[in-house]
Amino acid sequence: MRLGIFGTGAIGVLLTYKLIKAGHNPFIYSRGESFSTLQERGIIVHSESSIDVLTPIEYSILNSQQSLDIAIICCKQNSVSELTIIAEKHLVSDGFVIAIQNGLGHLNRVASVVGRGRTIGACITHGSNRIGPAEIKLGGEGRIIIGPLDKQNFSGRPGLFERLIEMFDDANLSPVSSPEILPSIWEKLLLNLAINPISAICGVRNGVLLSSPLNELAISVMMEGATVAELEGIQIDFEKLQSSLNEVLISTAENRCSMLQDVMNGIPTEVDWICGAIVERAEIHGVPVPRTQTLWDLVRGLSM
Repeated sequence: MRLGIFGTGAIGVLLTYKLIKAGHNPFIYSRGESFSTLQERGIIVHSESSIDVLTPIEYSILNSQQSLDIAIICCKQNSVSELTIIAEKHLVSDGFVIAIQNGLGHLNRVASVVGRGRTIGACITHGSNRIGPAEIKLGGEGRIIIGPLDKQNFSGRPGLFERLIEMFDDANLSPVSSPEILPSIWEKLLLNLAINPISAICGVRNGVLLSSPLNELAISVMMEGATVAELEGIQIDFEKLQSSLNEVLISTAENRCSMLQDVMNGIPTEVDWICGAIVERAEIHGVPVPRTQTLWDLVRGLSM
């Protein structure tokens, strides 16, 4: 099975590293400084007890002629359309695209390029902090939930999705196959809503949000988002969601969330697709989300 990973940020490098260590050989697509680093130095992965280096001879960089059965889009939201167009040129007719982003809107943008029947969504909770180009520090262990955008019209090659699950299992990524991915996308969105903007504004690691008053703020913001989710037709078990929030904060206590990393590195955040997505849908339904609006404004202010 020919699998391509598009994007070499925290998640792209994490997936590449774990798959290679499990004996698989994904093709990597990267640009700019990360591309040069991959060609010249390699991938560096830090853990609590060691530093591991994958040299350039241990992985394959995608060339213009390589065809792919599966393309995984691991970039930020603002690059999804561009990388999906590039990936589609390599994709076989019965292959599919997996999109792993925070927030909302990415699956529809992928589907506009490859079709709903070839669009897969995924949510990942493994911790990974970007240190530099093609260099990460591993965080807490999590899982990856994967499922089609449109199960009834899924047109990927029979058996290909199941082989992907096996590959991820080999790589200790703890994959979970989901027949309906949108509820999981929303749950991840609500967790991101509770954690990312507050951590980015306060400049703190995830574990700090376990304590007052930030914990109460995180829960109240998440409740605003859950109200919007239910108006969008997504059923939310808020007690279970609150428990999930505590579990994530504990398991990733030492992590800097992606939005905080973006602010620290001076690059655009995904706040428009997290807070902004909630605010825009709340306006459509005529419900107030004042805390989410304030967090959206503050994070955008940090990026100016």
